[in-house]
Amino acid sequence: MIDIDKEHYVDTVIYSIDRIIKGLKQELKNKLETLNIGITGEQFIVLDTICGTENIYQQQLSEIIMKDKSNTNRILKILENKKLIKKEYGNVNNRLVYFLHPTEEGRKIVEDNIPTIKQFITDIFKNIDNSEIEILHKLSRKFQADLSEVTSDK
Repeated sequence: MIDIDKEHYVDTVIYSIDRIIKGLKQELKNKLETLNIGITGEQFIVLDTICGTENIYQQQLSEIIMKDKSNTNRILKILENKKLIKKEYGNVNNRLVYFLHPTEEGRKIVEDNIPTIKQFITDIFKNIDNSEIEILHKLSRKFQADLSEVTSDK
């Protein structure tokens, strides 16, 4: 049972998760900024997502990176202007969409920097073993399922 009897929000597991996520995002952003690759951490995450997802289009990307359409569009325009991504128009469910693809230069930026990011993440989780990571994945899936169930009832 969840700790709903806590008196204050800052004493709940939700607050703890929120602090961890915000801290991780900020540290990842800081790390990406130190790489001096000509794009921001936010832009790198978008570029990496495009590199790792075949035939992704903006709506899917927005959902994955958890940003609204206008923020996603702003980032995509920057990446396109820097010639790191290209758009290819297509059709999904009789709707015109543009699929996003990395250019060679965009793919190279991701490939050249992923080892540094992986090492950074490894360093963050150095005191957590693989079995604990599996437990965390399992709990995350449960949280997601419960959240989806609650929000779909609305």
